[in-house]
Amino acid sequence: MAAIPGRNEDAGTLRNRLGPLNPFWVLMPVGLLFLASFVRLAQLQWEESREDGEACYVQTQILEAPRGRILDREGRVLAEDRPVWQLVMDAPWEGRRHGGRWKKGTEERVLDLAILARACGRDAGKMAGVVADPGRVRAVLARNLSTASADRARAALGVLPASGLKLEPGWQRVYPQGRTLSHLVGYTGVVGEMRRGVLGLEKRLNVGLTGIDGRKESLGVSGAYGVNPAVSFKPMKAAPDWVTSLDAGIGAVLRSELSRIMAKHKPEWAAAMVVDVKTGDLLAAGALPDFDPNHLGDSPSDALPLFWPLEPGSTCKPFVIAASLAKGTIRATDQFDGEGGVWKIRKPPIRNSRGVPGGLLDARGILAWSSNIGVGKVGLKLGAPGLAEAFDRFGFWDPTGLGSPEPPPGHRPGPKEWKNRVWTLPSVSMGHQLSLTPFRLAYAYASLVNGGILFKPRVLMGEDPIQERRVLPREWSEWMRESLAAVVEMPHRTWLPKWKDLRWGGKSGTVKKLHEEGYTSLFAGFGPVEDPSVVVLVVVENPSGKETYGSRVAGPAAGRILRRALGLPADAQAVSALEREFLSAMLLTE
Repeated sequence: MAAIPGRNEDAGTLRNRLGPLNPFWVLMPVGLLFLASFVRLAQLQWEESREDGEACYVQTQILEAPRGRILDREGRVLAEDRPVWQLVMDAPWEGRRHGGRWKKGTEERVLDLAILARACGRDAGKMAGVVADPGRVRAVLARNLSTASADRARAALGVLPASGLKLEPGWQRVYPQGRTLSHLVGYTGVVGEMRRGVLGLEKRLNVGLTGIDGRKESLGVSGAYGVNPAVSFKPMKAAPDWVTSLDAGIGAVLRSELSRIMAKHKPEWAAAMVVDVKTGDLLAAGALPDFDPNHLGDSPSDALPLFWPLEPGSTCKPFVIAASLAKGTIRATDQFDGEGGVWKIRKPPIRNSRGVPGGLLDARGILAWSSNIGVGKVGLKLGAPGLAEAFDRFGFWDPTGLGSPEPPPGHRPGPKEWKNRVWTLPSVSMGHQLSLTPFRLAYAYASLVNGGILFKPRVLMGEDPIQERRVLPREWSEWMRESLAAVVEMPHRTWLPKWKDLRWGGKSGTVKKLHEEGYTSLFAGFGPVEDPSVVVLVVVENPSGKETYGSRVAGPAAGRILRRALGLPADAQAVSALEREFLSAMLLTE
């Protein structure tokens, strides 16, 4: 039979590989001999230690995995783990005899540990008390040592063999932006022996930020003062990075403006937030007093008032006007009598603020002058069902979706309140007898000016923007932009900034508290008017002094934050008084 070339070649190759001259047969006995010798040496060491009255023990080290980083939308670090070291005692009494010196007098023990304690910045006496305690097996003697301190401690440990002391690597959570965005980013704490998120994104993303710890076991031998190679080893696995919608640059500007408010008006607190109206991205939020997550002992407050329900005051008026126009209960040209500034529909009567015209005003004039009487009459026309539906559609009491537990949504008027038409309907139209969080108020304003779409709040960039529902026809959203621009561009409101390169709009609110002294001052701003990108909300609680109006206390800061959030320089040419008067007259007559 003829030979098959391929098969014969394979058979020859196999014979060559298994032939007696193959290196495999030469090296295999050497490997087996080495393995047997290693096993025997370990057995002899064990037997010798038992004969000498010594013992073996297993040292277990948990290799802590670093938490994932939290980044802003530009890749700037908001939170990260940085390597640190800790000095630990991790051996039974028999494994830390150090030639018996731990059993000697206290002074000698302290002297032995003096250099090590100095390198770690700790007290040598306290350290000596721990290592000389036969009942202690493991203890952490120094935490968060820098690499430089760890190098000095490592040199000191070199002259302390069999001390039972060693350096273990670890991690320290660091917040490079400090107080900026600290309420949103949050911080970590130690629960048991594990680090966990306590506040903010650190808490919300705790599972995703937590890596998988590793583990290393070694066999220690007392008396011989040796440590065998690792018995077992499992590497750690770091957690991934999380990119957020936050912007540290905008956050720094926001905090600077809040500082100006605190210095000038001395309120109990001031808070602000910035929202991208086209995506629902939360760009920045913060409040003063705040805290530095790097130094929690100095923290005056870790609460964010933007999640505390409050009455919106006159910032609620645009939603009533917009809903009435969209529903057709009023027309933009309808005139409403200001009753000379006092509307005696109930006792006490409804009054306009000082300076508001008491004659006829259309819908745009009601907003520009913030007429209480005008918006109260619009609310009566819209009726209880229309008002309730409008507030629901604009998401006044929707969940934030930012984690658990959800903040209290605020007060929604009940059936009994709605029945009292002459009291409740004008009151809620002016922003009283209801409350919502400033967070939800900001997102409602975003839907008011972005074309009428309510977006779901978004903080993580990995998620797609979600349009929850249409709340207003586009044409009325565009009408509302120009009407709220007229609020800012009124000639007499000289305290609100105006710029040649930016038209912006907004609405103020000033809420006098019913059950306590003081005011809440608000301002919601947006821009540019032609194609809004950003909404800014500023809230100031109980400003001191004579100025309490939202447009004066919170308005200027809202305008400056808005400008910087749009990427425009801080200083720009202002609009002249004559230009403001002309522009305002044009807007109010359109």
